[in-house]
Amino acid sequence: MSELNTTSSNAEGDENNPHEQSTITMVDVLEQEKELEDEYAAVLGASDEKSCTYAKGPIGRQALYSCLTCCPESRGDLSKAAGVCLACSYRCHENHELVELYTKRNFRCDCPTKRLGKCSLNPQLEGAQSPNLENLYNQNFQGLYCKCKRPYPDPERTTEEVMLQCAVCEDWFHLPHMQAPGSSEKWLDSCSEMICDGCMDSKPFLKDYTGLALKPVGVETEKDAKEEDKDEKKSKPEADDNQLKDELDRSICDIMKVADGEEESQAEEPSKKRAKLDDCRRPKPLKQHEGAAFWTNDWRKSLCQCSDCLTLYKELAVEFLLDAEDSAKTYEERGMKRAEENSSYEQGIRALASIDRTQQIDAITEYNRMKDKLKEYLQDFAASKKVVTEEDINRFFAGMRNENNANLGQPYFCR
Repeated sequence: MSELNTTSSNAEGDENNPHEQSTITMVDVLEQEKELEDEYAAVLGASDEKSCTYAKGPIGRQALYSCLTCCPESRGDLSKAAGVCLACSYRCHENHELVELYTKRNFRCDCPTKRLGKCSLNPQLEGAQSPNLENLYNQNFQGLYCKCKRPYPDPERTTEEVMLQCAVCEDWFHLPHMQAPGSSEKWLDSCSEMICDGCMDSKPFLKDYTGLALKPVGVETEKDAKEEDKDEKKSKPEADDNQLKDELDRSICDIMKVADGEEESQAEEPSKKRAKLDDCRRPKPLKQHEGAAFWTNDWRKSLCQCSDCLTLYKELAVEFLLDAEDSAKTYEERGMKRAEENSSYEQGIRALASIDRTQQIDAITEYNRMKDKLKEYLQDFAASKKVVTEEDINRFFAGMRNENNANLGQPYFCR
C-alpha cells in the first residue's frame, strides 16, 4: 500500500514548531484511494480477472503479462516468448517473475498452448493447443523497452522516467529518445497518442497527416511551414511551370482519348486510378517530417478511407488505425466506466456524509493504525524479496480482526 501524502493542520504552526505532528483527514484517505482505483481501472478495469481469455480468441485489447519463469529462454530468443492474460497471471503464474506489458492488441492468451504448457483455468486444454501464430511479440516480452533496450523501472536511473507507448508497434519509449524538442509533461496532457520515429518511417503515408500532429515548443508552426512553402514556390524556375503544363496537357489528351474510345484497353486502368485519387482525402505534408509524431484526440477520424488508402493500410498491416475501439485511451475509458459502478471512493464519500465528526475521528484513527501495522508486516517481505500473495494479505487482516475482538474484552452486565 502506498504511503499517504499528509497535510499540516496549521501551516503557520509547523513553521514555529517543526516537531508538530501533521494530520490527515478522511477525505485525504478517500482521495488517495481513488487515485489507486483510477490507476487500477485504467490498466486492468476492462480486462477479465477471473477467466482465461484463450477461448475468446484474439482480444481487441487486453492487459497482458510475460512470464520469464516459464519462458527463461525468451530473454535471449524472442521466438520463445509468451504472453498470458490477467486471470492467468493471478492463478497460473503466482510467485513467478512476470513482466507487466500494459495492453496489447489482437493477442490471444498463450497459457493453454505449447508455448507454456499449463493453464489451471483450462485444465482440459493444458499443453494441447498449438501456438498462437498470429500473436506478435516485441522486446517488451523480454522486459526491455525503448531504443536504449533498458528495463522499466531502470535500476540505473535516479530521475523519474516519462515513457509513451507507440500506437503502432506498441513498444514503450523514453520521451527524450523520441526527438520531441521543447516537450514537457504539461504539453503531453494534450497528446492522445504517439507514433515512434521507426513506425513513421516504415509507414510513410502517416507523414502526410503531420499537419494534425502537436507542435512542441520550439517546433515550427503550421503557419510558418506554409510561408516557407510559398517562398519555395516563388523561387522555382519557369521550367517547372512549363513541365506542369505539359503534364496537364497529356492528362487532358488521355481523357479525350478515353471519351472517344481510342486506346480504351490501355487507358482503362489509368483512368480508374485517377478517379480513385480524385476521392482521396489524404492531405499533403507541410514539410518533411522527422522523428516521432504526437497526435491529438480523434486524429484517426481524419484518415482517408478511399479504396487506394484502404489497400495501403492492409498492405502495411495498420487497418486497426480505423477501429475506434482500438486505442489505449478508449480501453482505459471502458475500464474507468466499469470501475465507477463499484468505486470504494464513492461509497466512502456517502458513508462519510452519514456519520458525525466523532465517528470520523474514530475511523481515521483506526485506518492509521491499520496502515502502520500493514507497513510493518510488509517490511519482512521487502527485506526477503518475497512476493506477497493473496493468502498473506488474508492472514494479515484475519490477525487484525482477532486483535480487535480481543480488545473488546469481556462484556459487563449490570445486576
